[in-house]
This record gives sequence, C-alpha cells and structure tokens, in this order.
Amino acid sequence: MEFLFPFHPRFVHFPIALSLVGVAFVAVSFIRRDGSERLFWAGRLLVFLGWIGALVAGVTGVIDQSRAPDLPVVRDTINMHITVGIALIIVFGLALYWPLKDKKLLSEGAPRQGYRRGHRWGYLALLLLGVGLILLESWLGGQLVYKLGVGVQ
Repeated sequence: MEFLFPFHPRFVHFPIALSLVGVAFVAVSFIRRDGSERLFWAGRLLVFLGWIGALVAGVTGVIDQSRAPDLPVVRDTINMHITVGIALIIVFGLALYWPLKDKKLLSEGAPRQGYRRGHRWGYLALLLLGVGLILLESWLGGQLVYKLGVGVQ
C-alpha cells in the first residue's frame, strides 16, 4: 500500500485546471456582446467539477498530512495551505450558488441595466478572488514540496 502515498498530489491538478478554465469561460461570456449563455453554463459546469475535485483533494491532503515531518515550519505552512483551501472551497461554493439566487445574472437585458451590470462584475470579482486563492494555494503546495521536501522520498 505504501506505493499509493502521497495521495494528495494525484488529485490537485484537475481541480486547478477545471476551475481556471471555467472562470475563463464565464469571463468571456460576460465580455462578449451576444450573451454567450452556453459559454457561461459550460464555465459553471467546469467550476462545479473543479469544486468537487477540490473537496476530494482536500480530503486526500488531510490523509497525507499525517505523513509530513513534524517541524514547526512545515506545520505552519500546512496550516496556511489548509486555511487557503477552505477559503477556496467557500469562495467557489458561493460562486456556484450566486447564479441560482440571481436568475437574471445572464439575461439579455443585463448589460444595459445598471444594477445588473454591477451584479455581473461582482460575480466576476468573486471568481477572480477564487483564481487568486488558487494561485496562493498552488504556491503554498509548491513550497511544501520543493522547499520543505514534504512528500518527497
């Protein structure tokens, strides 16, 4: 069974890619004049799949955490990595919920209505916050592996 560990690195790449491409699809759908509703829903599907993958990656990270060296710098970096991961799951969870609550987020008249445009930019800002968290989370994971040697044999 030892050959299966570490689990976590095997599960992090797809959620990152799915989420980033999903955010790009949603952003393009907001920028294009024709509404691009299909692109918006494809982006939301990718963000959803990335969110599910992030939950799985989080569980595998907790499993692998017990194998990390018990050093203060490693423990602090892992705790920061976990905190950013939880924030990432919350932000993308909110981004998945928002269009369910605001049905007119992508309506035809949305670009011409002032407050709807504000909702679209707010939604996009939330997604971009998620992208920033992905970058921070990835950097912390890289620090754990490449600088601190966690999971490297």
